[in-house]
Amino acid sequence: MANQGKEIRLNQLYKEIEQLNPEILPDLNKMIRLYSQAQMIIGFLDADALYQYGSLYAARKQKQAEIMQNTDGTVSNKESQAEIDTYYLRVEEAEAKSESRKWQNLFKSTDNLIIALRRDERTAIEEYKKANDLND
Repeated sequence: MANQGKEIRLNQLYKEIEQLNPEILPDLNKMIRLYSQAQMIIGFLDADALYQYGSLYAARKQKQAEIMQNTDGTVSNKESQAEIDTYYLRVEEAEAKSESRKWQNLFKSTDNLIIALRRDERTAIEEYKKANDLND
């Protein structure tokens, strides 16, 4: 539930960014600020997905141990039964890890975008300075 609110806020930030023109310096400054806010939310979403992955991993390992302890037969039979019985947990684990990777990739992409926008901002400021020097 909490992540749903974060994702809604993230979408709001992206919609606000879409309305801005990066060629206008105040808009460019606002874009950098909004992307930075988005990056904070993305970090929280990734941390939560990573926590979910870790929790599922721990649950799977516990379930495997319980199955091996409560199953008769050779170690090989016990391991096979544990693998079969924890398949659904492995799938959930993979989904959680995938969710984390999605947020990690978005975080890195946003970071690169912020760096590029800051470079554009510095270039624009230098151009304004040169234009003002010519007018003096």
